[in-house]
Formats: sequence, C-alpha cells, structure tokens
Amino acid sequence: MENFGTDLRFAWRSLWKHSSLTLIAVAALALGIGANTAIFSVVQAVLLKPLPFREPDRVLRLIDIGPKKVRGGATSPPDYADWRAQNRVFSHLAAMGVENVNLTGEGVPERLFAGQVSGDFFGLLGVKPVLGRPLLPAEDVVGAPNVAVLSTRLWRRRFGGDPEVVGRRLVLNGEPTLIVGVMPPTLDLPRSVELWLPLRLVVKEEQRGGHYLGVIARLAPGVSLQRAQAEMTGIAERIGTLHPDTNTGWGVDLKPLQETMVADIRPALWVLLGAVGVVLLIACANVANLLLSRLAAREREVAVRTALGAGRGRLVRQFLTESTLLSLGGGLLGALLAAAGTPLLLALFGDRIPRSQEVGLDGAVLAFTFALSLGTGLLFGLLPALHASSPDLQSTLRDGAKGAGDRRGRRTRSSLVFAEVALAIVLLVSAGLLVRSLGELQNVRPGFRSDHALSVQVALPEAGYREEPKQVAFYRDLLPRLAALPGVQHAAAGYPLPLSGERFRLAFQAEGLTAEIADLPRANMAFVSPDYFATLGIPLEQGRGFDGHDVIGSEKVTVINRALAETVLRGKNPLGQRITFDVPVTDKAEWYRIVGVVGDVRHLGLDEESGNQSYLPLFQAPNSEAGLVVRTAGSPAGLAAAVARTVREIDPSLPVANVKTLDALVADSVAEPRANAFLLSLLAGLALVLSAVGVYGVLSYSVAQRTREIGLRMALGAGAGEILRQLLREGLGIVLAGISAGLVGAFFLARVLASLLYGVTPRDPWTFVGVPLVLLAVALLATWIPARRATRVEPVVALRYE
Repeated sequence: MENFGTDLRFAWRSLWKHSSLTLIAVAALALGIGANTAIFSVVQAVLLKPLPFREPDRVLRLIDIGPKKVRGGATSPPDYADWRAQNRVFSHLAAMGVENVNLTGEGVPERLFAGQVSGDFFGLLGVKPVLGRPLLPAEDVVGAPNVAVLSTRLWRRRFGGDPEVVGRRLVLNGEPTLIVGVMPPTLDLPRSVELWLPLRLVVKEEQRGGHYLGVIARLAPGVSLQRAQAEMTGIAERIGTLHPDTNTGWGVDLKPLQETMVADIRPALWVLLGAVGVVLLIACANVANLLLSRLAAREREVAVRTALGAGRGRLVRQFLTESTLLSLGGGLLGALLAAAGTPLLLALFGDRIPRSQEVGLDGAVLAFTFALSLGTGLLFGLLPALHASSPDLQSTLRDGAKGAGDRRGRRTRSSLVFAEVALAIVLLVSAGLLVRSLGELQNVRPGFRSDHALSVQVALPEAGYREEPKQVAFYRDLLPRLAALPGVQHAAAGYPLPLSGERFRLAFQAEGLTAEIADLPRANMAFVSPDYFATLGIPLEQGRGFDGHDVIGSEKVTVINRALAETVLRGKNPLGQRITFDVPVTDKAEWYRIVGVVGDVRHLGLDEESGNQSYLPLFQAPNSEAGLVVRTAGSPAGLAAAVARTVREIDPSLPVANVKTLDALVADSVAEPRANAFLLSLLAGLALVLSAVGVYGVLSYSVAQRTREIGLRMALGAGAGEILRQLLREGLGIVLAGISAGLVGAFFLARVLASLLYGVTPRDPWTFVGVPLVLLAVALLATWIPARRATRVEPVVALRYE
C-alpha cells in the first residue's frame, strides 16, 4: 500500500509537471470515452436491458408470414380468435391495435394516439400501474363502460401528475370515459401511445383477409419456443386448409418481443458502437505516441532510477499508474460529455429509438465507463511502460537525452501511426458510404410537390359522424373554406398522406384476370378529395381525376398509378377496366371502374418503391380520418393557425394534429439515414483529425530529434529540396501503408452496412477511391509542415543543437 501511495504521488507530480501534454491526452481520451459512453447508454437500454415485464424472455411476438414468405407482421381478427382457441402452448395471448382519438372537454381539444388492447394484455406483461389498476378482461366486451389507462407522459403533460386523477372522466371521441389507472413510463407498447383503451374486438368471418392486429403471447410454464413454433405452424396449416380463399400459404413466426421491437434500429446502433470504439482506439494510439515522445526526454531519469536499484516491475507499475490517472481523468470528463450529449443523440433520432425513456447514465453505464477507462489506461500505457522499463543504461548515461534510446521507440511510434491511419480509413469509408447513400436517397423524387404546402390531420369522432353522409358533408363544407383563405391556391383532403408512415393495403383482382388467392396482387389504398392531385402536384397521365359527381350512390370509380397499370393490366388500356377488393370474388363483389392514371408516388418512404396504388374518391368512400393539405404561393407555416381556426368554425370540438409542411414530411422520411450519416461522419472527421495529429506529431518529433543530422547533411551540401523529399517519403510511406491496410479491412467490413445503404453498394468504387485521396491530402499537409520547417534550419544553429 505504501508503494502504491508513493507511485500515485510520483505519477501525479509527473503529470502536473507536464500539464500541457496531460491536458491534451485527457481531452483526446474524454472525446473517445464520452462518445463510447453515450452510444453504449443507448445500446444498453435498447438492446441489452431486458424488457420491464415479468419474465420478459418468455414474451413473444406472433408475426404473420404471407405467401412467398412475405412478413406481414399483423394478423386478422378471425385468425387471432383461432389461435386463442386452438393453442395449448401459451398461458396468455393478447391482441393490440392503435387508433387516434379526440380528447375534448377540459382544456384545448387534442388528438391522442391510443393503444387498443385485449383483456389479457396487462396480465400477459405483468406490469403494475403507478396509480389505480389496469384494464380488466371484463371491460373488453361490447357494451361495457368506457374506461382508459393513461401513460405517465400524458398524465404529467395533461393533468400535471395529479395523484387524484384516477376516477376522473375524459371525453374521448365524444364519449365520457373513466380513468382507471396510470402506467409506468417504461411501458411503451404499442410504440408511442399515450393511453390504452379496451379493444372490444367483434370477430366476423369476412374480416379474415384484413390483417391489422398485433399479437403477443406468453409461453406457458415448461413450454419451449421450438415447441410453441411447431404447434403454431400446425394451427396455421389447419386454418389454411379450412379457409383456402384467404389463408392459403399463410404461416406464423414466433420471435422474442424485444427482438422485434429493436429490429429496425439494431444495425445502426451496433455500427455506431463499433465506430466510437474505433475512435477510442485512435485516441489511445495518439496518447501512447505522446507518452513515448515524452519518454525520450525522461530516459536519463529512468536510467538513473534503474541504476539505483529500481526493478522492471516497479518501473512498469509507475508508468501504468500515470496512464491510469490519465484515463480516469478522461473517463470522468467523458462521462460529463456523455451526460450532455446523450439527450442530443436521442433528439437527433427523434422517436425512432424504442425505449428511449429508459436511456440514461445508470449504474450499468457508469460501470462500463469505469471499466473502459481502466482498460484504456492499460491499453495505451502498457507499451510506453515496457519501453521505459528496459533502458539501455550505458548509451543513455553516456549520451544523455539526445535520442539514443529513441532509436528503439521510433519504429513503435511509426507502427502506432500506421494503425491510426488504417482505423481511420475504415471509419472514413463507412461514413462515405452512408453519406453517398443519403445523397442518393435525397435525390429520389417522391412523386409529388412538397414545396409551399402545409398538412394537418383531423379525425371525425364516431359520436357525431357515424353516418357516411355526415362525413362527406364535413369535407364538402371545409375544403372550400380552406381554399378561400388568403394566399391559398389549392386545398384537398386525403388519407393516408404520402410519407406519413400510415398505410392501408388490400388484395385486389382485375376483371377478366384470374389468379390463386395467394398470388393476387395487393395495392395501397388512399381516399382523396377531387382537388387532391392538383394540390399535391401529382401528374394526371391518362383519363380524369375525381370531381363533385363521384359521390355516394354513383358508379364506383378509382384512379390508379402507373405501376398498377403496367404490372397488373400489362399493356391493356386501363381506362374503363374494373377491379374489385372483395376477394374471393362473389356475386356481391363491388367493382370499381378505372377512370384515370396518375404518376407513381412514394408513399411509405423514399427508399420504398411506389408499388401498386389505388385512389378512391373521398366523397364516395368517405373516411373518418384525413390529412388536410393547403398549397400557397408563399410560406405555408403561417397558415397553421388559420387552418385550425377554420376547422373549429365548423366543429369547435375537433382538434388538428401533426401540423407539418410537406417539405418536413419528406425530411422526416430520411431522418434516420441522415442521423446515421451525420454521426458516423462526425466520428470519421474526429478520426481524421486525430490521425493527422498523429502523423504531424511523429514527424515533428522525428525532425526535432534529427536536427543535428539534418544540419550536418545541409552543411555537407544537401539541398533543402532533397531533405524535404526524404522526410515526405518517410511520413507518407507510413500513411500509404496504413491506407492500404485500412482499405482491405474496409472492403470486408463494409458488408455490415449493407442494410443501411440505398442506391450504393458496400464496395462503392467512388467511396473507396475518394476517401483515401482525402486522407492522403490531409496527411500530406500534416507531413509537409514539419518537413518544411526542418529545411529552414540554419546548419550552424543545427550543429550547435544541445
């Protein structure tokens, strides 16, 4: 213990004596450790921490697998009912859906995102409420009193965290609803819902083709996942035999719930964690180089201590103590940086990170930071410690500190720079691929004009708008008023809007074309007002759009996109053809006549092909939810208040929600790729700077140590150009070797990024050529500055050096 205290005091004095070097090392380590801590805090909360449920590893998601192995995800109400009745492997089985509800009564009307859950939902998860009780199975039946459970987020935001909120009544969609409980903030299923309502599912056989329910299950005691999968596969096959028209080729896949919740974000998080690990390794290499450079100035001190009896173990322990103090200082500062940076990281990804409310610097994250700091200290401190512990006593004591011992360290420092450059290339190539992919994605045309347009969403409650004519009357009254607002050129309504994240998809059959049910094409559906195509700038290519005559009771019509006309009708003139969504086709099937063809629109995302699209007239097939779009010649943002006021003039209880410009909708659709590219580019830029600093530092130190040699050569007639070329060759030789090794590594590792790329291959030649040139240019500058300085040394001054 006494020796440890002595080592600690000596290490502290040594670091304090060289305070400028200490600050540089701590800052470099803080950046690396802080970045690792911030990313790990997200990885730990999202990927590693078990879900906050009872026995979370036994909670599964049941995923419908459609014909041709298409993973649909959701299931139909009749299939869910059959699963409940026939399975013997689950202790609980629950269904869930989502809906938008209007909250009125107290305060400003508001639109809320609600989860609809079956009676088994809360019992399955085993989550205890913060206040009150969960929904009960007896409340999940038609005719039961209206009840709701609030999320902690809504409880705090709308009710100020009132502990007496249980027992109060809300007005949801015009219906009084009793608050019975408040759930903890860790419950986020379905994603982002603000309250839970009973599902009250009414199962009808004609619903079997409609897949919109999410299903979760808890394995019964003693039942394995493999056994449950085998039984559910058998049940799906039996349903397919009994209902061939709708279920032929359909199966079900069982996955742990946590795995399905994080499937979309997992690749990006692992890539980012790997990237910050690379940055930390580069920082370690830089600090090790700093310590090796300082060691050359301390070789005489080390030699004297060795001559006086200090053993190798004592010297190694002394230098490792110094490196550990540096790393712990970097770790402490890094934890502070992570605490400030983690909220910014979450804000960058928006709501695309599940369980984001659980992200923070908890005990597990701080333990990771401490362990990382200790490991980092050993990593960058061991090499200098081993060098220091085996000095050449005779040469050092005879030659002093003029670099005799440095001949042994020069090769080591060059090797560290080689490693820095190789790692930086891997990171720069990865960032280059993501930036190129983002560029390709942003160049995709969405198929509509997003400029000068504002969108808001409204939802008509069933209480006042149950009948379709009332819904039509609302839109017929509203749209002319919106179009008459100052500066508005067009106004329209449609559901769902492009890039809104919502989709309504059905199988369909064209008249005269037959196919097996499993092979029938599917189309995205949208319900739009007559001026919709003009408002969004979607080009009409054939026929006509909708007009005021396409109403309830008139011939049913549809407008299709070019993709549907080309892939399904296969060269036939689409105008006048008929399609139906009542499959299998019966005598009661409703047929829609195609009256127009419009251009393709990217509805789900810029990285998703348009696919088949069918538009139905909103005045003929009204929908209770709609997105309102107004186009103006000026800035659309200023219209938000006027649009909301116009809606309230017709119905004061109706809230407007999701107020966004169409430009913002397009930008949001690439938010995650943009965040990935930004973060990896930031880390790659940091790696580039650290690598350049490493090259500069090594060559600067080499020049300083060889001042006498350079002066002697110049005195003997060597020109400045010759000296400059030699030093550049030495510096760039290391860089080129590192670039070559890094490109080999990047070539193989780039495959990890394949799922994050769009329009770019993992072996994109432009990236693999351009990135090395950028690093080479930076390295050339970092090499040229100290080399140029060396050529300006006067030979007489150099020969008098030291």
